[in-house]
Amino acid sequence: MKRQKRKSGAENPTSFLFPPSIIIDRETLRFTALHWVKYRPTVVETAPDGSITIRREDIVVVEPLHEHTFRVKLEIAGALDEFGCVIDFALAEQIMVKILQQFDHKILIPADDPDLTLRKDGDQIQIGVLNSNWGFQERNVKFLPATNASTETIAAIILAEFLALVQKSSILPKSFSDDHFVLSLEENRGMSARVESRGQE
Repeated sequence: MKRQKRKSGAENPTSFLFPPSIIIDRETLRFTALHWVKYRPTVVETAPDGSITIRREDIVVVEPLHEHTFRVKLEIAGALDEFGCVIDFALAEQIMVKILQQFDHKILIPADDPDLTLRKDGDQIQIGVLNSNWGFQERNVKFLPATNASTETIAAIILAEFLALVQKSSILPKSFSDDHFVLSLEENRGMSARVESRGQE
C-alpha cells in the first residue's frame, strides 16, 4: 500500500505546529501616567568573604509618586478565520488605543488598597497611604480595581479590559476560548511586565 505523502507547511499554509499569532508593537500603544507602589524593602549585601546575603525588611513602604511613559506590546494567537486572519491588526490596535486613552495623563490609584484613605473636598481628592499623602484634581485620577498599582497589575487590568471588549463585540468569528493573549507593559527601557490569558466563553 502506497503511503500518502504528508503535506508540508509550505504546501498547506494553514497547517501549523502552533497557532499563528499577530504582534502589535507600535508607538500608538503608549501612555504617560503616575503611580506609586507599596513594597517591602529588600537589601542585597556582599560580605568581606564575598558571600552574598539577601535580607527582606519587616516594614512596608510606599514609593514616591513618579511618572512613566508606558509602552504596550500585544500578541494574539489563535485559529485563522475565513479570510486567513487571527484578528485585523488595525482593529486590535484601535481597541487598545481607546483603552490606553483612559490611562493617559492620569494618577493611577489602587482603590482596593486596605491602607488607602480618601477624602473629597469639592473637585479635590485627598489621598493617604501609610505615611504618604497627596491631593489631586478628581478629573486627573483613575481608580484601579487592585490593591497595588504595580506595573504587573496595570498590565493585567489593561489586558482584562481588552478581552472584555473583544468578547462583548464578538469580533472573533470563532471560539473565543481558542485564542491566547499576551500583553507586555514596559515602564522603563528593558523593564517590562508580561501577562497572559486565554479567552473565556
